[in-house]
Amino acid sequence: MKRICAVFAALLLLVSAGGGSAKNIKNTTVTISLGSDLETMDPHTNTSALTTTLHRYLFDTLMHRPNGTDLLPWAAKSFKQIDPKTLEFHMREGVTFSNGEDVDAQAVRYSLMRPLQPGFKTVLTPLFRVIDRIDVVSKWVVRIHMKTSDPGLLRRLADYGHLVPPRYYSRLSPEESSQKPVGSGPYRLTRWEKGVEIIFEANPSYWKPDAPQVKIVRVVPIKEDGTKIAALLKGEIELVNQVPAQYIEKLKAAPDTRIELVRGTRVFHVGFTHGIESPLKDVRVRKAVAHAIDRNVIVKNVVEGYGAVANQPLHQWTEGYDAKRVWPYEFNPQKSRQLLADAGFPNGLDIDFMSPEGRYTKDKEVAQALAGMLQGAGFRVKHQSMVWNRFVEAFNARNNPGAKPFIYYIGYGNGTGDSDASISAVAACKGAWSAYCSSDVDKALDEAASTMDRKKRDGIFRGITSLMASEVSHVMLWQEDSVYGMRKNIVWAIRNDDRVYGWELDKK
Repeated sequence: MKRICAVFAALLLLVSAGGGSAKNIKNTTVTISLGSDLETMDPHTNTSALTTTLHRYLFDTLMHRPNGTDLLPWAAKSFKQIDPKTLEFHMREGVTFSNGEDVDAQAVRYSLMRPLQPGFKTVLTPLFRVIDRIDVVSKWVVRIHMKTSDPGLLRRLADYGHLVPPRYYSRLSPEESSQKPVGSGPYRLTRWEKGVEIIFEANPSYWKPDAPQVKIVRVVPIKEDGTKIAALLKGEIELVNQVPAQYIEKLKAAPDTRIELVRGTRVFHVGFTHGIESPLKDVRVRKAVAHAIDRNVIVKNVVEGYGAVANQPLHQWTEGYDAKRVWPYEFNPQKSRQLLADAGFPNGLDIDFMSPEGRYTKDKEVAQALAGMLQGAGFRVKHQSMVWNRFVEAFNARNNPGAKPFIYYIGYGNGTGDSDASISAVAACKGAWSAYCSSDVDKALDEAASTMDRKKRDGIFRGITSLMASEVSHVMLWQEDSVYGMRKNIVWAIRNDDRVYGWELDKK
């Protein structure tokens, strides 16, 4: 792996990107830690927030959300809606990928159709299922034709529509594309040693005159909170995310560090493997799990108030969010025991529970609290806490023959602000992070995607989340506050979408 990265880095440094102008890039390095390690460098196979964030260092997208909410053209210099089912994009003439290929209409068509190719292993298919075809109008003009109108597609293009050079990627094997990225973004990959560091070096020919601002962004995976905070205090790391509550005052008091905080978009839940024949298919068992959990304790005690109880899978910046929604399953361990008895388990039930460690704020502590609550309500819990990549492997094995049933703890950020993307990911039959399948939910998602009237869409999404609650598809837990710790010389406008983009960073 080290040799592959070294050879690849040397090749990249020899390639001219072209089309750029002189930049004032500071010859300095910013070192950050976002917790876990990256899973892949292929931008069309994974949708985790970490992967999506770091891919944007290397790959441009047609659209961009500069502050986590607004939406504007990015790799495309402009776009227009030709009709309810057709979008036209005008690309920036002369912009190239780092291997010299043009970022043109052909590249757009190849990039957006790549995840839809038969046999291509990806979780992006539901996000782009509305695309019917893509036409090259001219070298720098491209049209996306949708099967139905879809107001949310532009937002999904901003997070997941990464552009890649067609000739280069069409020759790569899946393994090569996961290790040897070539894009047109503000940075290029110069080193990736798994578990140690990722080094991004500024693209001097990037089309945006004021980006990037620093030459090197170094990303170091550190899963242990104490180690991460110690490194920040020493100056070995200059920005970290998901600062646990017990370290906040310490970072505020230190002379060289500061805290930045905003209500985030990530909502955490307990999920169930609905597709495996087991007691979890019985709604009474799922209700028993829901009644076993004291969500207020999670927020007030475990994460020490840095978040809010969540009553639905959507956050307040999305369509379908209902501020008056009440979670129908109050904390009541006695009711849990009665429901288990009604379901045929008067002596309790064995249950496997898995959770990631080092991925989210206090994920280990939250999972331990959940396991204890379930134990107190009649469940005999076998809990496995594992690093993020191992968790992903275990979760993805849920559909394998002979897979055992389990429950799991996970958070979904929906940084896109698109309700379709959020619900599709965690609750659609083919969702990337879904172990639930309901034809009613999938049908409603398709209906929402083809509905232009915002009020009607809002009602459809509310109906979906209400159905999810009644079926206990998931147990909604809490919405996090995004808490960042950083050195005082770091200049960055904090976002609410769990993204730390390297080209937005500067250093005094």
